[in-house]
Amino acid sequence: MSANNEQSNNSGYIFAILAVIIWSTNFVAARYLVNLKPIEISFYRWLITLLVLTPFCIKKLIKDIKYVKGMWIKIIMLSILSVTLFNTFVYMAAHTSNTTNMSLLATLSPIVIALISMIVWKTKLTIYQKIGLLLVIIGVVILITKGSIKVLMKLQFAIGDLYMILAVIMFSVYTLILRIKPKEMAHHIFFYLMVIIGFIPLMIAMIIMYISNNVTALDITSALILIYIGAFPSALGFILWNMAVSKIGAIKGAIIYDSVPFFSSLQAVILLDEKLLISQILGGILILIGIIYSSIGDRIFERIKSKKFGKL
Repeated sequence: MSANNEQSNNSGYIFAILAVIIWSTNFVAARYLVNLKPIEISFYRWLITLLVLTPFCIKKLIKDIKYVKGMWIKIIMLSILSVTLFNTFVYMAAHTSNTTNMSLLATLSPIVIALISMIVWKTKLTIYQKIGLLLVIIGVVILITKGSIKVLMKLQFAIGDLYMILAVIMFSVYTLILRIKPKEMAHHIFFYLMVIIGFIPLMIAMIIMYISNNVTALDITSALILIYIGAFPSALGFILWNMAVSKIGAIKGAIIYDSVPFFSSLQAVILLDEKLLISQILGGILILIGIIYSSIGDRIFERIKSKKFGKL
């Protein structure tokens, strides 16, 4: 691996971790939005994202729109999956599922991405990625269940779990088909285009709800939280994620994505005064080891191997 490629990979891992940290704040913030309907949360958060990005992106998008010629069907599908449906289904899941079920189901993302990659693009996981993914999943399970097998035995499934599985599939497909982005178009400009397209169905749904007098009034607390979610988890988080996937690939990115529950738990301890448990520490360590091993295990092995042969 050349120095430039290694540097590009390193920045990809940083972008992915930053995206995950930002996204994990979404779980804490969303606890204060239970009074809003899923469609309303999605509409307001992406409206804020649109307002934040427009002053910086609109001129460049008009200039670069020529690069997406012949790709509109794929881009519309990508936009619907990521902006319109993914978060809406997560919020729908939250209404009937519980945090434990949702977090456990979210860990399926790397597995779904790996399966689709193997079927469609014949991509195979390396031994380091397989071991790393296994360690991450074990760490997440320990983290979420607090190390108790009783929690797993008592799991009950509801319709919300189906919504969460659909959300995982949508996010996985979105992550995989990000590769369609034209090389001539910057990541934030391409993302801005997706937000515009994906926001249209949400706007139509909100208009219908408004006409039928079925819209919830916003209070100041909800409005401030939605502004935060729209500016950071929606705008900055997705842009960083798109940049990360372009550098390290969908599978490595997805393994890092599984650390969301760890960062959510850490923030809950810091911001919500929740107790730090031994199981959270153990789970966090396993997640960290799994991410590192899946990311650079092959490079470590190659260096050890080259040193051994160098001594011969």
